[in-house]
Amino acid sequence: MVGWWRAGRSAGRSTGCRSEPGVTDAEAFGALPGDDVIPHPMVEWTRGVTVQAAPEWIWPWLVQMGYGRAGWYTPAWVDQILEPSLFGLRTPSPRSPERLLAEFQSLRVGDLIADGPEYRSYWRVLAVEPHRAIVYRSVRHPWRPHPFDPSDPGAVGRVEAELITGGVYLDCTWTFVLRPVGADRTRLLVRTRGNYAPWLLGLAMPAFGLYDATYGVAMLRAIARRAEAQATTPARAGGSSTPPTGH
Repeated sequence: MVGWWRAGRSAGRSTGCRSEPGVTDAEAFGALPGDDVIPHPMVEWTRGVTVQAAPEWIWPWLVQMGYGRAGWYTPAWVDQILEPSLFGLRTPSPRSPERLLAEFQSLRVGDLIADGPEYRSYWRVLAVEPHRAIVYRSVRHPWRPHPFDPSDPGAVGRVEAELITGGVYLDCTWTFVLRPVGADRTRLLVRTRGNYAPWLLGLAMPAFGLYDATYGVAMLRAIARRAEAQATTPARAGGSSTPPTGH
């Protein structure tokens, strides 16, 4: 638990002994796309897995993520805990599919991706570097949903302003990065950086860090499993070895 507290309280980098599961010191301390958005974060967590597939096979699984899209590939227990408590849902959301969804293979800067029904929380797409990185940002209340109408161009700005003025918020980036390791292996990294108010929220950061490590690595492994299965299936079947596309 001390490790999580140190990671949660450090100003932008984990300290001392490495406490970030699945990553090397170079990955934990190195720069990633999106770090400049919140240059001096109060918390930072980096997780990672090695995928036995090239980035082109992993990318479409990242592009289609989002509530109402392909989901977040999170374990069932995460949805069972969060959806009733945060969103008031009595019926669990559908599980993330084991296949690519053509209708969600488009992601552009400026898109608002729902992170709950009625956009009760969200991720704004800040950067899309095909086959390399996706950077999201969100300003949200730690436990209270704040739905808005995504068709109203000013709605999300008003929500963010109200949260910041109210003095209780999380302002965070969420970055997914693909780094090739040879021809058919890839490091899949996810980094969370954020600031928060009031400072008392820092007392909850050890628990947030432990939760992030648990579900974050499980999410990455679920993506890896899907990409690896798709990358190896054409070869076994004697079919096309061309990766699917996402943009």
